Amino acid sequence: MPNDNSGPETDNPGLPGMGPNYRSEGARWLRQALQDLDDARLLTDHGRHNLACFEGHQAAEKALKAYLYHRRVEDVWGHSLLDLCEDA
Repeated sequence: MPNDNSGPETDNPGLPGMGPNYRSEGARWLRQALQDLDDARLLTDHGRHNLACFEGHQAAEKALKAYLYHRRVEDVWGHSLLDLCEDA
């Protein structure tokens, strides 16, 4: 049975209301954060500093979200690094 939940992957796909699989969701966010950090380095190497800063911010945001999911925080959202750090 497919997972109809629109949120993070569930512990028991197909059974609504089981909650997110925090470990896999955290790992997914961390993989993307590492990719964004790699992209920021490539952009820096090519003199695209404004885009490198943007990708660096994205990497930090996603790494914080990965940490929060790993800590099993239920309401992980927003783009403010300050707010995410306060939640961490």
